[in-house]
Amino acid sequence: MLQFFWNRSASVWTAALYLLLGLLLLLFPAESGTLLLWVLCAITAAYGLGHLWRYMQKRRYGLPWGSEVFLTLFPLAFSAFALLRPQAVLSFLPLVLGALLTLDGVGKLPPVVSALRRRSEDTLALGLSALLPLVLGIILLWDPYRAARTAIALFGAGLVAGGAGDLAAALLARPRS
Repeated sequence: MLQFFWNRSASVWTAALYLLLGLLLLLFPAESGTLLLWVLCAITAAYGLGHLWRYMQKRRYGLPWGSEVFLTLFPLAFSAFALLRPQAVLSFLPLVLGALLTLDGVGKLPPVVSALRRRSEDTLALGLSALLPLVLGIILLWDPYRAARTAIALFGAGLVAGGAGDLAAALLARPRS
C-alpha cells in the first residue's frame, strides 16, 4: 500500500512538471527559446564529448575513426559559439537546428555504408539513426520558421496533453487489494 502512494506521488509530480513545462512553452515562447538554447548547448556538448570518447577508443584499438572527429568538433564548436553569442543563434535557430540534424545524418552515413557492405544485422538500426535526423534536418532547412513554430507548439501541446493524462491516471488510480 505504501508503494502505491509513493508511486502515485511521483506520477503526480511528473505530470505536474509536464503541464508546467508545456504551458511555459505555449505562453512564453521567447523566454523558452533562451532556455531551450542553453539546454541545446548542453546536449550538443555532451554529444560531442561522447564522440570524443568514441574517437579515443577507436583510435586506441586501431578502428576507423574519421567520422568521430567530425562528430566531435562540430558539436563542440557549435556549443561554444551558442553560449558566447546566444542572440545570434536564436535569430536563426531553425536554420541551425536543420543544419545540425542534416550534418548529423550525413556524419552517420559512413557506418551505414560499412554495415551494408558487411551485410550486418545492424544495418536497419544504423540506417534509421542516419536517415531520421537527415530527413528532419532537410524539412527544417526547407521551411525553417514555420517548421520550428509548429514543432514548438506541438511539443508544448504534447507536454500539456501528456501531463494532463498522467495526472488524471495518477489521481484516479486505485490501490490493488
